[in-house]
Amino acid sequence: MRWLAVGSVALLLAAWGAWAQQEQKDQPPDTGLKVGDSVPAYNPIHVAGPDKGTNTCPV
Repeated sequence: MRWLAVGSVALLLAAWGAWAQQEQKDQPPDTGLKVGDSVPAYNPIHVAGPDKGTNTCPV
């Protein structure tokens, strides 16, 4: 009878843990740009080639 009680508690804890993980998956991460945010400018710095060490426009 003791193994039945221990098994039931273990199963209950495993189900509770899976349920708790599922709640976290449903929520989108709270990082990065949000819809409607302005995108900051990107200024590349060349690390090789004739423009090495500058941030001239590559186009």
